Amino acid sequence: MLSIENGLASHEVFCGVQDRAGFLWFGTRNGLNRYDGKQCMLFTRQRHKLQDNKVVQLAKDDANHLFIQYGSTGFQLTTNGKVDVMDATTHEIKTLTAAFPNLPFKEQDVYWIANDGTEEVSFLTSFPFRYWRYSAGKGFRLRYEMKGWTPLDTVMNHRVTGPVCTFGNGKALLKITNQAPQYLITADTVSAFTQKDVLRSLPIGFTRDNHLLITYNTKMDADHFAVGRVTRNGRPETVTDLRKYNVDAVKGRYWYQIVTSTHGLASVLYISTDALYLWNENSFLTVLSRPDLKGFENLFIYKLFPDNLGNLWLCTSLGVFQLTVERNRFEPYFSSNRQTIQPNSQARGIYAETSGPVVANLWSHTFSRQGKTMQAVADEEIKYAVVKHRSALYVGGNNLFRYDEIKNTITKQPGGQGSEIWSMFSLNDSLLLLGRTTGLSLFHSGTGQFAPISIATPNTPGPKFVYRFFKDRTGIVWAVAENGLYKLVAGRYPTSGHSRWSVVKVQSAFLNGLNLLDACQDTNGVFWLATNGEGLYRWDPKTGLSRQFNIPEGFPSDVLYRIEPDEFDHLWISSDYGLIRFHRRTFQVNTYTTVDGISHNEFNRTSSFKGPDGRLFFGGIDGVNAFYPRDFEADTNTLQVPLSIIAFNQFVGSQNRLVNKTAELLTTSRITLTPDDKFFTLEFQLLDFTNEEGHRYAYQIEGVDKDWIYIGENSIRISGLPYGTFTLRIKGQNGRGGWSKREIRLPVTVLKPFYIQWWFITLTALLFLLTVYFIVRFRIRQLAADKRKLEQTVSERTAQLKQSLSEQSVLLLEKDVLMKEIHHRVKNNLQVISSLLELQSKGLSDEKARDALREGQNRVRSIALIHQNLYQFENLSTIDLKRFVGDLCRQVQSVFQRQHTVAVRITVPELPLDIDSAVPLGLILNELLSNSFKYAFADRTGGEIRLEIRALTNGTFQLMYSDNGPGLPADFDPVRATTLGLQLVNDLSRQIGGRVQYATRNGAVFTIPFTNRETRKNED
Repeated sequence: MLSIENGLASHEVFCGVQDRAGFLWFGTRNGLNRYDGKQCMLFTRQRHKLQDNKVVQLAKDDANHLFIQYGSTGFQLTTNGKVDVMDATTHEIKTLTAAFPNLPFKEQDVYWIANDGTEEVSFLTSFPFRYWRYSAGKGFRLRYEMKGWTPLDTVMNHRVTGPVCTFGNGKALLKITNQAPQYLITADTVSAFTQKDVLRSLPIGFTRDNHLLITYNTKMDADHFAVGRVTRNGRPETVTDLRKYNVDAVKGRYWYQIVTSTHGLASVLYISTDALYLWNENSFLTVLSRPDLKGFENLFIYKLFPDNLGNLWLCTSLGVFQLTVERNRFEPYFSSNRQTIQPNSQARGIYAETSGPVVANLWSHTFSRQGKTMQAVADEEIKYAVVKHRSALYVGGNNLFRYDEIKNTITKQPGGQGSEIWSMFSLNDSLLLLGRTTGLSLFHSGTGQFAPISIATPNTPGPKFVYRFFKDRTGIVWAVAENGLYKLVAGRYPTSGHSRWSVVKVQSAFLNGLNLLDACQDTNGVFWLATNGEGLYRWDPKTGLSRQFNIPEGFPSDVLYRIEPDEFDHLWISSDYGLIRFHRRTFQVNTYTTVDGISHNEFNRTSSFKGPDGRLFFGGIDGVNAFYPRDFEADTNTLQVPLSIIAFNQFVGSQNRLVNKTAELLTTSRITLTPDDKFFTLEFQLLDFTNEEGHRYAYQIEGVDKDWIYIGENSIRISGLPYGTFTLRIKGQNGRGGWSKREIRLPVTVLKPFYIQWWFITLTALLFLLTVYFIVRFRIRQLAADKRKLEQTVSERTAQLKQSLSEQSVLLLEKDVLMKEIHHRVKNNLQVISSLLELQSKGLSDEKARDALREGQNRVRSIALIHQNLYQFENLSTIDLKRFVGDLCRQVQSVFQRQHTVAVRITVPELPLDIDSAVPLGLILNELLSNSFKYAFADRTGGEIRLEIRALTNGTFQLMYSDNGPGLPADFDPVRATTLGLQLVNDLSRQIGGRVQYATRNGAVFTIPFTNRETRKNED
């Protein structure tokens, strides 16, 4: 039951409806609630601008709009002429008048609205009384006007008569009073009838053959209701075969209230002093008895409506009841509500035969039930295993007991005390195999002797907590222990020849890592292993391959207790949360819980049994549950349940806050995140409306996640997504292990920042290209203008230069003429000086004086020779070195040739030499030549002089001068020379960057390196 404890606004719930998404809406005294199976959302006049808070009727159209009708204050169900229309998806609310401006009637004239099991909404309006039908596709249509209702029929307030009308199965029964005509309106007919002498007439529901069943009392028998029907033609008649419609329990009783479901196929009947009943054409069931509910006698029932899952929801003054009608395929044994002998109803060992009793151990009692007869016998020990051996039942605790079901007694077998006996197996007519907490033992039923079973291999741990024995198709007996699988090996004692039994542990690293609770083997040798905490394993010992099945595969728990195979290729597995049906080939999972009829969701170790007729028994916390697997063959694991969005909140970076965008998401079905939107949260719910726990969900973001992510909550928080478009998928799993066929699929777009989006990059590139284009164009124009300006300037400057060059050419020509004139005059002046010196020398009688003047005359001539070379050639700054040296030698030779015959060998390259270097060089050559002519050949008539100038590097030269005379003294040092001529040679050599070097080799040899003017400037 749902009430204010579950979030409803009031315990008084007048009406309800289910929308297209699967949500349930309830109208209460204090507002409108939306229920998703877990939480209630409240809509009120104060918060959401409803016209009122007391919601007395709800209806839904084919466009998922809710029509909300309000009631007046007080306890009576009276409408007040106010109707709202709400979009069930966006929750937008408008008045009926605002939603339909062309409404064919006034809003205040509406005194009842209803659904009739179709997608249309029925409206009842007053004065005149009319019946309208509405759908989004067809609009408003007048179906019928009740002209038979007169003002006398409305002495009582007509606004309280809506609930006495019945709508269902596409039909309507309209009434205003019992004395006024009643109208049965179908899709194509209208039938009017009157019930004379009837005090109260209550509709029960529509039958499969389209008759309306009613129950009523009359003045003659007011305390007992009769049952009748209104035929499809509108003719009232008595029902003679009450059992045909399952209404035999209705007749003869006084009914306080009856409400018919909106599909017209079921109803709830209420007697305040008795019980609440549910009727449909197939059954008449007690829903609730007076002792079951506090305040039952004051209960008032208002509305009954079905949901999409086959449930019925009953709106009452105490809350909402959820009703589900289905056959219980499980038969409980020895549960706490069926026996009071053993308060602790935990079941362990079970044994049953097709026609015999069902026997089970419940704590310290051993129970037996045959038909409806049940008995139990107790002992101080807790009992575990039960087995039949040699036509007798044996029960295992710390001791072994023999149970006599006829006498209902148990007898302890002496000598068998030890650890708990969890399992037993009849090896043959005389040997009973006992599986204990520590090890195995044998009981010889013929002799009453007990014997331990040893481990065949040394240094191997023995079995602990042996939960089951089974024999495979090859005849091998297997023991399933908590610490592994063991095989029973038969042998004989070598001395006596008696049988000897031992066990061998299956050596497997895989098995060693498991905590086993049960196992079974297929005919192909594959094992199915139930574990404590790791779910189910399929293990093939031949290949060593294994596969795990647990919660992600649909199991409700990973703690599995027992496995029993059926003939339909299923494994039935008990767990600590429900009973599992698992298909061995398709791996499909179905889970059954208390909702499906089992006595408790938690089962026990070692507690299961398969009968010879295929019936399965599983024991748990509250007794034993028995069933036939064939009854479940039509079940599938496909869950046809809506999975709906509850809430969506997105952190909007531009607003720096979390914004509720649920309505927007439900409208667009798309999530869009800007670069500044950091995260979003999404809540969802599997709308199966079960009270059981165990809902699980899984989500996957396609393009980000490779696998499903499993969660136990119904909400997710997503952040840190990369840029791009993805698909968010969400699926739900109910407590039975079935995954919803319907998924939530939402496109999620994470927008890139504008500066890396294609349009921005394209625009930026375009702007860049345009900018470059305009800059280039501007520069071209600027350069063109500059070119024109430059050309103009160049033209002007060219003209100026031409003029300047013309003027300079004239000036240079004048300068050249002037320089030549200067050099010519200098040369003439030097010639005059030379002539004067020559005249002077002729007048002297002193030979030394005459020699001195002659030497000065030669020096002046050498200088004059340079000036002569300068004005005779175009270049006035340099002279031709080869020509100058040749002229100089001939000039000096001409002076001294008369005294001596000397051959002068000259080797000088053709190169220009600046005047600043030529003058000193000429004077040096003049001195050296003069000395050679004067002194080198004084005692001989002829001789030879060699003069060579070499260009060493750019601007560097070497003068090599030699004669074949006697040479200078051996200790001669040019630097310390005392004669004027050699001192002059030293000084002039330094002036042109050189230094005089002397050597005597077949005569005097002078070597003088020198440089030109440019090189000397760079060195300085």
